[in-house]
Amino acid sequence: MNADPNQPRPAGTASTPVVIQSLTPTSITGAVAPPVARVASGAIPVASAAVPVYAAPHVEMGVLEGAPPVVIGQPPKTNAFLAYWRKVGGGSLMISLLIHVGLIALFVTIVMSIPPQEVKLDFLPGGGSKAGAEASSQLAHQVQQKKRTTMQKSTPMRKVVSASSTSQIVLPDVPIDAVDVPDMAIPTGGMSGSGGMGTAGAGGGFGTGRGIGGQKGFTSLPPSMKSRCSPVERLRKLKENGGSPECEKAVSSALEYLKSKQNPDGSWGKAFQPAMTGFALLCYFGRCETPDSPFYGDNIMKGILYLVEVSKSNPTGLMTSKANPHYAYEHGIATYALGEMYSLSRLGTKSLPGVKEAFEKGVKLIIEGQAPGGGWGYTYNKAGNDISVTGWQYQALKAAKLSGLKIDGLHGAIEKVVKNLEGLQTKDGGFGNTGSGAYNQWQLSGVGILGLQTFATNDSALIKKGLKFSYDFLTKDPPTWKIGSGGSHAGHSPSLYGWYYYAQCFFQNGGVEMKFWNETALPEILKNQNKDGSWTAGGVVASGGDNIMATALCTLMLEVYYRYLKVGDRAEVSVFDRGR
Repeated sequence: MNADPNQPRPAGTASTPVVIQSLTPTSITGAVAPPVARVASGAIPVASAAVPVYAAPHVEMGVLEGAPPVVIGQPPKTNAFLAYWRKVGGGSLMISLLIHVGLIALFVTIVMSIPPQEVKLDFLPGGGSKAGAEASSQLAHQVQQKKRTTMQKSTPMRKVVSASSTSQIVLPDVPIDAVDVPDMAIPTGGMSGSGGMGTAGAGGGFGTGRGIGGQKGFTSLPPSMKSRCSPVERLRKLKENGGSPECEKAVSSALEYLKSKQNPDGSWGKAFQPAMTGFALLCYFGRCETPDSPFYGDNIMKGILYLVEVSKSNPTGLMTSKANPHYAYEHGIATYALGEMYSLSRLGTKSLPGVKEAFEKGVKLIIEGQAPGGGWGYTYNKAGNDISVTGWQYQALKAAKLSGLKIDGLHGAIEKVVKNLEGLQTKDGGFGNTGSGAYNQWQLSGVGILGLQTFATNDSALIKKGLKFSYDFLTKDPPTWKIGSGGSHAGHSPSLYGWYYYAQCFFQNGGVEMKFWNETALPEILKNQNKDGSWTAGGVVASGGDNIMATALCTLMLEVYYRYLKVGDRAEVSVFDRGR
């Protein structure tokens, strides 16, 4: 300010502080001079007027010669908490909190205003609800997939070596279903893009395409076998076909029992080991357990390698125990198991050394040993026509057809099987001998019916006749675990060997026959399982020891609900797909 300090102020005006810019920043001695202001001569001192004069921030004030001293006042005190609050941006934070509180209050108001929905009850017989059961199943499936995916990321590499193999094969120990198996309710294919579970290449859906982990593709699995590989689909099939969750629980217990009874060399049983090993493996395959299984993979791999070694030890590929005059039984069952493994291996990640060769040799031996009439005897000498032996041979041929392998003579052998079974049907509709004994038509009609359901194209009349015969005699003499007086039980019970085939042919037909089976035989099977997971029965099913055969037959009957598709579900495919 440039006003003259000596100029008198107008009357009635108050004395105001005047800030004078320093002309001499320092004193003579070099010290910083205290800030002062010069006022007009004779004016009342500032102190008496109680009007403080403040120094401008960061401006040094000089001293004018002859000026009276001026009292400097202190600035007003500021609240420390308020200063800190402003420093950390408390104002903005408070605004943000108020906004969020308002939004939450608005959301609660909207939710509270929605009227409650009426809860519809859908109780299942025996308690629980349909929605709850489906939700539990879905959750269990998701948890299992997550667990297996986690295991896949952490499982190490290991070596699997066949004793007679020429080189070691390093295989990743990845559990099956590490890749989520698609829900069977979702149609395969038809989706654009390169995706799905398949080998490298262009494709869509679940077919061949760039897949996860080099999987060979879900659609490469025979269509009739897919339902066994999805936990959700298995439960759906059980429900649709009259089974129950207890069936799956019983199967799990049986698989654990079989695991505990495996021999050190990979086989099962105390006698007829190739057959007993085939039986045990079929039980694991029936629920899509393979060498990639996180629970049974090692057991399955050792069992497979055992059969491969038995095949390699014989120049013809025959899989049988020593000095067995009825070796066709053993070989047929073992070949059947290797065939299922070959098809299921498309889902896995492991190379199975020698399986393809052993299976092809086994099928060739069966074809070459078939009698001209289309049946088989106890040995492969092209003679005999035992319907019980024939049953295991045609099941091995079925596995060969499902495998997709080009095997010479396979088509002709299947045609001869159909003609043979047609000729074995009796006038009352049964199959087998009409006299009493273990091989009569009451015991083995299921073998003939299932064979025609598997392979025939125009034998619906013969199949219906056989089903009627079987249904009629079983309703008069229902399946029971107790000793029977004869008739359908042949003097002993349970007749699990006959039950095994009836469970399959009744399932294939459905209708009143399957309903009857679920109401009579199924409860008998479930309630007679031992605490260790096995089943004990006499007669021919006691062969092999360790309850292996009885346990396997019961397990396969409980898996019948999802092992293969029904005939009606595959009516639109080829004749051989109908047999899958």
